[in-house]
Amino acid sequence: MPSNLLQFKPRVVETPYILICTKCGEENEGTANFCSHCGKALRPQLRNTKQQYAPLTKHTKVPLKTMAEITAMEHALQDTKRRRLAYRNLVLFRLGCNVGLRGGDLVQLKTGQFVGKDSSPNDTVYVIEQKTGKGRELKISDEVAAMVAQYTDDMHLASEDFLFGSQKGGCLTRKTLNDDIIVPAAVRLGWNPLLYGSHTMRKTYAYRFYTQAQHLSQERGYRALSMLCKELGHSNETITLCYIGIEAEEIKEICNLSAKDYDWAVMQALRDELGED
Repeated sequence: MPSNLLQFKPRVVETPYILICTKCGEENEGTANFCSHCGKALRPQLRNTKQQYAPLTKHTKVPLKTMAEITAMEHALQDTKRRRLAYRNLVLFRLGCNVGLRGGDLVQLKTGQFVGKDSSPNDTVYVIEQKTGKGRELKISDEVAAMVAQYTDDMHLASEDFLFGSQKGGCLTRKTLNDDIIVPAAVRLGWNPLLYGSHTMRKTYAYRFYTQAQHLSQERGYRALSMLCKELGHSNETITLCYIGIEAEEIKEICNLSAKDYDWAVMQALRDELGED
């Protein structure tokens, strides 16, 4: 195993104090005098280890791990008489599963980023991520580039148009992507709607990228994991493995983690995901 990979370094908690509002239950910074949620006066309270690693009540999203699941979702997205919307949603889903952008960045993409002035498809797309403010260059496969070029031609999109426009004008919102596109498709399939959303596409991309490389060789798997860790903005590969849906026992074995270290990594992955929500 390369020495620069999978070196687990948990974050050091600088202060053990938080302020929990007795009225609404919200957590506040230790220096706050009043609850930022309801305005009630606060009292200091020691944060113990159990509180620090307690799971959140919100549900983390899951990736689509097999082609059968991906195909089922594609069919569900097209299960509407409104063919133009079905076409848009299908291309959006396929692109999301191939580039791994957050939902908020995916809906902001414009035609001109994918198709040049001479109508030829671009093989790279540069994006400024909303959450981090950092630039990211996406490599677009020939198949995906051709799909998007055909889509923009069929939909008669101009260079300055949003790739995935809303019927109300402008681009889709991330909430619409979740609540009106991905979740209803999951419901039609009989899947738990709490487990699917825009992060499903991002995680599907990452999960398949890692597992396909790991299938070829362990060395390629390590390289893919290192690349994903940087792309997803995680502080170490353990968080990435938790985020993309690798089974707990496999993560503990790969990274040689204690139960406490694994719980910490899960929480960091969850916070990264819920930070966008």
